[in-house]
Amino acid sequence: MESTIGWIEHGADTSRHEHVIAEALSDWQADRHIWQTEQPATAFLAHQLHIESVAASTVATAATDGARLYVNPIWSAGLDAPTRRFVQAHLVWHCVAGHFVPPHAKDERRWHLACDHEVNTQLLMLGFSLPDEAVLFPACVGKPVPVVYAWLGDNPLIDTERSLDAPPWTNLVSDQRAPDAVDASHAWHVQRWQHLGRRLIDRHLASPFLPASVATWLVECW
Repeated sequence: MESTIGWIEHGADTSRHEHVIAEALSDWQADRHIWQTEQPATAFLAHQLHIESVAASTVATAATDGARLYVNPIWSAGLDAPTRRFVQAHLVWHCVAGHFVPPHAKDERRWHLACDHEVNTQLLMLGFSLPDEAVLFPACVGKPVPVVYAWLGDNPLIDTERSLDAPPWTNLVSDQRAPDAVDASHAWHVQRWQHLGRRLIDRHLASPFLPASVATWLVECW
């Protein structure tokens, strides 16, 4: 009897977990459809990324490697809709800026914070609302990632800063390829996102959905 009850409980847990995964993926997809009218530039970019559910042991929150968008559904279930949409937009713009390529910087966490700041500055220009916990350094608005990175080196409060997303260059899948093959993959994705960025500019430049300042920043990222 105990083994039967245990099997039933395990089955119920599995069913609940599958429901959480399905609901999370549905929510993230639905946000893209909302953007079709509210944020079409971001919607265009978001549709280039397949959304994949991952375990918390792989990604605590959400991340992207330039090829896919990885979401921890348990974490996602605890977000309100504006924060969830912000995180997806944040990850999408990380991609088009090429931030998923592993940095040469010594302090990867600090580099990630600098990238977060840069993307979040652009999201403000695009009309997104930033949650209170979003990374943003008012003293560095408009400055490129290397400058923000250097500035953070002298910031005594850096240890209190937390990113909502995992570093975009996180190795999310066990990769047995040779380093040259990995570098080639990164280069291919960089070129792909640059091509998508040019298409984005052609479609939306100077519209309310892509201010000229954001388009200029994007070109400078390349």
